Amino acid sequence: MPIVLEGLSHSYKSGPQTTVALQNIDLTINDGELLALIGHTGSGKSTLAQHLNGLLTPTSGRVLLNGQDINEKSAQRRQLRFRIGLVFQYPEHQLFEETVFKDIAFGPKNMGLSAEEVEVRVRDAMARVGLAYEEMKDRSPFELSGGQMRRVALAGVLAMQPSFLILDEPTAGLDPSARDYLLNDIKQLNDEGTTVVLISHAMDDVARLATRVAVLEKGRLVMEGAPEEIFTQQDKLSSMGLDIPESYKLQKRLSDLGLDLPPVSSLNDLADELTKRLLGGDGDDA
Repeated sequence: MPIVLEGLSHSYKSGPQTTVALQNIDLTINDGELLALIGHTGSGKSTLAQHLNGLLTPTSGRVLLNGQDINEKSAQRRQLRFRIGLVFQYPEHQLFEETVFKDIAFGPKNMGLSAEEVEVRVRDAMARVGLAYEEMKDRSPFELSGGQMRRVALAGVLAMQPSFLILDEPTAGLDPSARDYLLNDIKQLNDEGTTVVLISHAMDDVARLATRVAVLEKGRLVMEGAPEEIFTQQDKLSSMGLDIPESYKLQKRLSDLGLDLPPVSSLNDLADELTKRLLGGDGDDA
């Protein structure tokens, strides 16, 4: 059940001026993949994300879920949108209920579920993001750490059991420990079958998690492919104001020195490859 964007364009007016935010985007998001959207600030990433679950309506083009236009008025329109969860940048700013339980339960209640099913979903969602139900359910979300608040917000989306999860800069502003915990949550959700769209400026995170990368520039989709296809085009990315992951930078320096190594997703993986090369084998005798 892929999400398919067909000729997606979006413009908006600011006074007499019309700004084109997205231009004729054709993109398929496949079941079970982790697609990273990258691009310079203002490239259209967040605007695109808000089209994926119908928060914004295209000026032209369509967003199809399982072949059905999510913006087309029909009896199924609301249910289609529930299947696509969007977590905004700094989602903790959207918390508003007096307890963690009530905040996470808000979405499932709006779906018309029974009180018993709502509780089951809240318990499950909290477990998936590492929040202890009995310990946390009655606490105010505003008394929690930044990382815990971020996980409460993520649990609120997961409680609606979406098939697709869209995350807009999910680690922005988090300390290293909270950031790593959240990235592990995202990886686990994807491993369990949730399709994830990750918007991020953190190229090391993208290299570590993504199965495919799409690059936006000035509202256009300009590159698309596996991480190793995208991040080995350093000059092209640099011309768009984009950096590459540290592992790719080091791999390129080593290549310039005559030591050719395959592209890898992390510095740890690069160290492993380097060890194997220096030992002249697979490193098992080290």
